[in-house]
Amino acid sequence: MTGPAQSEMQDLDQIAARWYSRARSGAMSAEEQKTFEAWLDADPQHRAAYDAIDLAWGALGLVRDHPRVMAMRETLPPEPNRFFARPWARRAVAACAAAVIAGAGLSAAWLVWRPNDELANQAFRTGVGQKATVNLPDGTEVTLNTGTVLRTRADPDRRMVYLDEGQAFFRVAHDKAHPFIVHAAGRTVTAIGTAFDVRVDRGRFSVTLVEGKVRVEQPVAPARLTAAAVAPAQTAPARSIQSTDMVAGSELVAAADQQWTIAPTDVVKVTSWVHDQLIFEREPLSQVAEEMNRYSVRKIVIADARVGRTLVSGNFRPGDVESFARALEAYHYASISADTPEGIELSQATAK
Repeated sequence: MTGPAQSEMQDLDQIAARWYSRARSGAMSAEEQKTFEAWLDADPQHRAAYDAIDLAWGALGLVRDHPRVMAMRETLPPEPNRFFARPWARRAVAACAAAVIAGAGLSAAWLVWRPNDELANQAFRTGVGQKATVNLPDGTEVTLNTGTVLRTRADPDRRMVYLDEGQAFFRVAHDKAHPFIVHAAGRTVTAIGTAFDVRVDRGRFSVTLVEGKVRVEQPVAPARLTAAAVAPAQTAPARSIQSTDMVAGSELVAAADQQWTIAPTDVVKVTSWVHDQLIFEREPLSQVAEEMNRYSVRKIVIADARVGRTLVSGNFRPGDVESFARALEAYHYASISADTPEGIELSQATAK
């Protein structure tokens, strides 16, 4: 392709790259969000260009420390967004990532379900260390993380999904007439067309919004009344609804039966599991080990509380507890004091 058509495609790629960078920054204003959504809806080529940027970024994040990718990064120009805006760069990164993934023997499960009409009553489950992608009939793509149970329910007016446990990343197809509703931990997350992560485990509920908007709602019980204040025949007062609209780049967190908090977050870090990596930045080893253990039947065991308080940073592959433990020992964060089929025990590091 040459001439004006090629120039138009290059301009479109550059615009998509700028929007992608702005959306990931977490600093997009409400007015900018409206403009961004209008741009996506204006032309199918706009969303295709944006999705291509997202795919390239994800592929780079997955293998960014591989020698072949590191060699490529040496040639990057000063402005990364302009590099990713070029079609040849996206293709090169994606091809390199695919080759590295294939060479490492990695695989992902794809659960494809495409009925002819609206969502039906279906259930999907992943085991420990498994990940799967479900393609819903409306065009929505759902990626299930380890130990996740997801159900869908038939409803003519709404797209209903239930996350019973685990974690899922939703890339929702646009359909203003049929809201997409995720039920999780007694709360609902409503979207029309957006991308977000929902996690339910260990009494904790969280929503991370990558792009677009979602509304989170939960029932709130009224203040308790004393027995003397309530007549025997009096019915219980109706429960009210607490609601909040989230913006891209934020995370909502709530413990069981507690009010939620919302704060800006690093969406790339939170959703890194989608690209088969876990990112930690100065986090206690006890918490890092707990997260790693979600992906493996073979567990990391912290034998020393002092070791558990050690701050750890790095990118690790989910489920690979053997390499994780060896890396900690190599960098003198901890020593492997026991190595059995059931798990790896870590204790205080030996002197260098």
